[in-house]
Amino acid sequence: MRIMEKRFRGAQICRVLSYPIAYAIAKILLESGPLSLDEIVNLVGRSKPAVCHHLAKLRLANIVRYDKDWRSTLYWIKYSEELKRVFKGCEDLVDRTTRRLKKDY
Repeated sequence: MRIMEKRFRGAQICRVLSYPIAYAIAKILLESGPLSLDEIVNLVGRSKPAVCHHLAKLRLANIVRYDKDWRSTLYWIKYSEELKRVFKGCEDLVDRTTRRLKKDY
């Protein structure tokens, strides 16, 4: 894979996870395991169309996968260990920048 393509895909993942709803959906799926759309909607506390929109973006970024049965669809995280590391890195960076802000002011 070319370097430019890797950068593009990395930027695409960051772009998708930059939305608080998408971040929350991915975090919930990571912690809870496979969930249906209605369960995700209840846990996120947003409208079904909003959740569907962000699930579609997460699917396109190859973060979330789904399995469709006759009446229900289950969503789950495709690369859970890698996403755990991404979330850990984000949370560590937020903690670090917050400490610096408190220290600087």
